[in-house]
Amino acid sequence: MAIKRIRKELQTFEVFEKTLRKEVSVSAEFDLPLAALALVLEDGWQEEDVRRALDTLRAVDLVAQPAAEELLVALPNTMLADARVVEQRLREAIPKATARVALFRRGDTAEDLRERAQKAVSRRVSERPDAT
Repeated sequence: MAIKRIRKELQTFEVFEKTLRKEVSVSAEFDLPLAALALVLEDGWQEEDVRRALDTLRAVDLVAQPAAEELLVALPNTMLADARVVEQRLREAIPKATARVALFRRGDTAEDLRERAQKAVSRRVSERPDAT
C-alpha cells in the first residue's frame, strides 16, 4: 500500500495565531513541549524557497508568512534537541535563511512564544557581519 503524502501549505497569520494559542493551551495543560522557529530571508521568500521549507516540515507543524522576509513555524510536541534538528534541516534546505528556536515556557502565551522566536532571529540577523 502506498503512503499518501500530505502537501504542506502556508496558513494565514490569523489561522496560525489561533492554532498556536490552542497548542500553547494543550502544552500547558498536559506539560508537553512546544517550540517555535522564526526564519528570515533578507531578500524575501521566493515561492521555491517556501516550498523547500514546507517540504522539510511535518504535517502537524504550523507555518505562516507574516512578512515577505519571514516564516514562522510552530513545532507541537517538540523538545529543544528535536527543534534544533528541524532548524538544521531548514538551513540545509534554504542556506541563506537565518533561523532561531524559542521554547514554550509555562506561563507563556502564544504571543510570548512567537515574539521570543522573532526577537531571537532578528538579533541574529543584526549580529551578522554583512548586516547593515
